[in-house]
Amino acid sequence: MQAIDLISLLLPVAAASGWYAAKKHYTRKYLTELANPMTQAYRRGINYLLDEKTDKAIAAVAHILEQDSEPLETHIALGNLFRRRGEVEKAIEMHKKLLQEPDLSVPQKEKANYELGIDYMRAGLFDRAEIIFKTLAQTNNHGKAALQQMLLIYQQQKDWHNAIACILKLRRIAKPRHGETAAHFLCELAEEAMTLHRLKDARDYLGQALTDDHDCVRASIAKGKLELGNGEYRQALETLRQVESQNPRYLPVVLPLIRQCWERQGNTQELTRYLHHLHEKFGFISAAVELAERIRDTQGIDAAIDYLLPILEANPNPFSISRAMALLAEDRSLGSNKMRRLCALLQATTADRLRFQCEHCGFSLSELFWRCPSCQHWGSILPTEIGSDSPVREGEIQLVN
Repeated sequence: MQAIDLISLLLPVAAASGWYAAKKHYTRKYLTELANPMTQAYRRGINYLLDEKTDKAIAAVAHILEQDSEPLETHIALGNLFRRRGEVEKAIEMHKKLLQEPDLSVPQKEKANYELGIDYMRAGLFDRAEIIFKTLAQTNNHGKAALQQMLLIYQQQKDWHNAIACILKLRRIAKPRHGETAAHFLCELAEEAMTLHRLKDARDYLGQALTDDHDCVRASIAKGKLELGNGEYRQALETLRQVESQNPRYLPVVLPLIRQCWERQGNTQELTRYLHHLHEKFGFISAAVELAERIRDTQGIDAAIDYLLPILEANPNPFSISRAMALLAEDRSLGSNKMRRLCALLQATTADRLRFQCEHCGFSLSELFWRCPSCQHWGSILPTEIGSDSPVREGEIQLVN
């Protein structure tokens, strides 16, 4: 019992002694490091960088270089500061100088080479950067990052064949940064082929795109348009209707082409049923406007407006309301009350509302691009809402990068 009591008394004393010794050790260590000129120089450089005082940060890091016996990290840091400041030539010189150090290990050389490759890219020297990244792509430490940089180079140069080869290698080990797919690059090749009137090559590229990505809306639109222009109406219709299962938000974009397919086959009844399907299932106002035009042709303008007006009042849409106004303009005998109601809807709706938006960065625009101009993400621009209408006119589906 006495031994247990003694242990109980000694435990707090031992704990207090340990705490005091640790405190004394770390206090002495902290004071030593604080007094170290190198530590102070690092601290000053970091503070300048955080305050965005790049000139002073560079001066502080340069001072470290004069005293540091391990120059790798500081050389790289200074080179990156030069690059950030826009002085790419100085960054290149700094990183090339680092590679001349005789004692660098293989991983250190790889790291310095990677930074030099970034310098070359920033300077627009893509051929030199590509040589570096091709070598680094074979390494374990920088393989993935090097492939990402090569992919950027090939896209910048519109070298779609090499971009495809690169993305196939990259997607085995990592997810592409900007939604790049081989399907999009194959669509780029198809567009180039169509510009040169090499239609067979274009078809082949689009077929490969849909094999690579069954949900590639872009490939279906391009393929359907190609078939429509060649008079293959049944095949074009089948291709364009695939968009419904791929991504139905793009259906208003392809609806004018789908309408052309049925009209040129003389099958307007199927088109009417399809328009009902689109409006009932997805709420597309554009489909309702199309139906109103067909009601006008068969039952008269009054019946068309009676059908369309409640739909537009429930879901105002400036583009669709403008088309409804065009219906009214064709018949001057209509009562002024309906005209006033439509005009009130048009005024209450923001006339310049943008209809497309990048789901990745939120960038808004009024034209369909396949690559976001802001964040450079592929396939991320969609109609802003399920009932929005595309500004693309009939037969003018645009494949813009």
